[in-house]
Amino acid sequence: MKTPRAAAMPFVALVIIGPGVAPALAAGGRVLTPMDVVTIRIVTAPDLDTTARVEEDGTIAFPYLGRISAAGLTEDELARRIERGLIERKIIASP
Repeated sequence: MKTPRAAAMPFVALVIIGPGVAPALAAGGRVLTPMDVVTIRIVTAPDLDTTARVEEDGTIAFPYLGRISAAGLTEDELARRIERGLIERKIIASP
């Protein structure tokens, strides 16, 4: 029996929605908007765990990657964008 690979998804993005903000649901999670707070957990590198607010310009700050466009993306799309950036910079290994 094959065991699922935990490393296949190196991180999980969680969004904390501010008061009075209605979630816009889409396939792949909520669509992020300015002022959302995103917590990103890197399973294979917990020292990179980050909590960031989506700024008015639609970006978040993430270690080693700088400013990343987040508004308009779903949670999963943002997670994949961060994953690709970390793999390209050889900060985490490709799953």
